[in-house]
Amino acid sequence: MSLSTRLRTWFSPEAAKRAQAAEHHGDLESACAAYTQAGRYGDAVRVMLVRAQAELEPHRRALLLAQATAIAPRGDPARAQAWKVRAQFILDRAEAGGLDPAIRRRELLDAARSLREHGENELAARALRIAGDLEGEIAALAEAGAVGPLEEAVARQRRAEEARARRAMRFEEARDLVAIGRRRDAHELLKSALSEGEAEDLRALMQGLLARRPSLPATVVVDGRTMELVTGNPVVLGRSDCDLRVPAPVVSRRHLEFSRRDGADPWVKDLGGKNGTTLRGARVESLPVGIGLDLLIGNALPLKVRPTDRGGLILELPGRVCWLPLGPIQLGPRRASIEATPDGWLELRLPRGQSVVLGDLRVDGAVQLLVGDELFETHGGPLLMRVLPTPPERP
Repeated sequence: MSLSTRLRTWFSPEAAKRAQAAEHHGDLESACAAYTQAGRYGDAVRVMLVRAQAELEPHRRALLLAQATAIAPRGDPARAQAWKVRAQFILDRAEAGGLDPAIRRRELLDAARSLREHGENELAARALRIAGDLEGEIAALAEAGAVGPLEEAVARQRRAEEARARRAMRFEEARDLVAIGRRRDAHELLKSALSEGEAEDLRALMQGLLARRPSLPATVVVDGRTMELVTGNPVVLGRSDCDLRVPAPVVSRRHLEFSRRDGADPWVKDLGGKNGTTLRGARVESLPVGIGLDLLIGNALPLKVRPTDRGGLILELPGRVCWLPLGPIQLGPRRASIEATPDGWLELRLPRGQSVVLGDLRVDGAVQLLVGDELFETHGGPLLMRVLPTPPERP
């Protein structure tokens, strides 16, 4: 509103009379408009606040309070009063959980900014505290001269800085543990850190870690060949409820068992399903694998079983190649083992004093494998194993 317009309306008895008459008859909307036209901003704000107080629906009350803060010009005491009432409403709703999370912080910061403009620094500090703006809260309390609350806020700031430093240290420690293959320790460290307080970087690191944990059977590349790695000893092949699922109608729920005992040669055993297993037309019950077997499951599904120098067996089904270590494996010049742990990790265990190169680092002991891992004998040496994502179409 221009200065000339204000001068005309400030002394407009007609507008003031209309406002008083409208307020007397309960027409608060018209009264507010007329008081504003008359330049009586204090009365206009007072009437708008009465309207807001009478409104029971929170969203509608919020709109009326927002209108109240826009009536008076900057510097007018009525504007400060309107903002104080509006800010109190925003604070009460925020503390009661009534604000939309998408706009909660913005509303609180807007309220705090206007409160500080109008000298309501302690109320602004309260809004900033709820919004999580600790530095802003301290600045507002300092302006208010509120010594006790200021000391408490500074102490919180110091504790927050110490917590940030601890989180940063734990993040680096967890990342280092991931790099050297100690993924279980990294996971436990991240869980412990997150139990003390939410941190976006720690949460993202843990989610990324778990996203790379291979599903079982895992998919690996060994000797240039991609195959499914099926851990355990014995390993049961069947249509369901087994270690190696083959969802074909001729396969029984639990059809064949592969095992190796005390370092002896591997054996295969038919588990008595109605469709059975045959070798050159003869029904198989139990026999050693020897140099290899060409079996027929249910007289229909071919299965080649071969021993491997790496340790255990290679199973070849139509469109699938599976590696069953059934115990220790040969990884380069060393004997090692690879197993699924009870807590869901695919773990490579190296003998004492032995190590391999994981990525760019030499690692030893127990290594929990992740999708994307590459194991080498030496830096720049031949690839021993690569862990791939499990194909989505795998049964």
